[in-house]
Amino acid sequence: MRRMLALELREAFSNRWFAIAVLVAVLLAALAAGESVAKFSTNGFDGADSSYYAYYSSWSSISVWLGGGAWGRSSLYYLFFYGIIFVAPLAYSWSSSTDIRSGYARQLAVRSTKKYYLFSKLFACFSASFVVAACGLLANLLFVSLFFPAYPPFSYDSLYTGMTYGKVLADLYYANPILFIAVRTLFDSCVCGAWAAFVASIGWFSRHVALNFIASYLGLLGLEFLNHYFFAAITTAPIFEFSIFQIIQSWSFEYAHEPLGSFAVLVILALGSVLLTLVKCGRDLL
Repeated sequence: MRRMLALELREAFSNRWFAIAVLVAVLLAALAAGESVAKFSTNGFDGADSSYYAYYSSWSSISVWLGGGAWGRSSLYYLFFYGIIFVAPLAYSWSSSTDIRSGYARQLAVRSTKKYYLFSKLFACFSASFVVAACGLLANLLFVSLFFPAYPPFSYDSLYTGMTYGKVLADLYYANPILFIAVRTLFDSCVCGAWAAFVASIGWFSRHVALNFIASYLGLLGLEFLNHYFFAAITTAPIFEFSIFQIIQSWSFEYAHEPLGSFAVLVILALGSVLLTLVKCGRDLL
């Protein structure tokens, strides 16, 4: 098991698609950071309206960071979160389909066992995509820290930071911002990793890599649209939406981020990956 896991992890982190996924994630992070800087130049302390957003912590690197999302809620902010869900699986999730199509999966299963191979592959896909998402979030923090000072957020600035006490991890955000950054990065990266593992598990049953990626991503968009339409039809109050795109954002205009609901999405993705892989364990690697 250890040899198979080590082999898969080495393949996951040494292939060119992993490097491309990291570069794209960092590029999305840089674009979002640039947009925040541009907004500050327009509305910040030195802009034409210097009295606007007068509270320092609302323009700190912690508040502007994508994981906090205070002033990044514009086109490139959303591009990062909608893009990272598509980019993260590119790191290694395609290999489940290509290994079976080429016959390489059967060779590896002979050297070890089918179960060890499949679950090693699943963990490697999770790990590679976890790193891609973490690199994007932390790169954005680095970029905004080059421009914005690291003022600690204050609770009386909640109107300007957007992180009111009804938000997930709001207490941690004001009490220990460094720990908030760690927890937020860990959760978002786990969600991206679990999604990548789920995409890889779908690949056990289909040899068309592009179709797997596009169809699964469109399925997420369709689910979000249906939830949005359904909730909008029954209430105008904030309500949790079953959407990966929403739960990886700390801040939302429309939907309440319930911790248990967000964790449930993560668990469902993980269980779905495991169940699909167990089903494949009982079938030929063809």
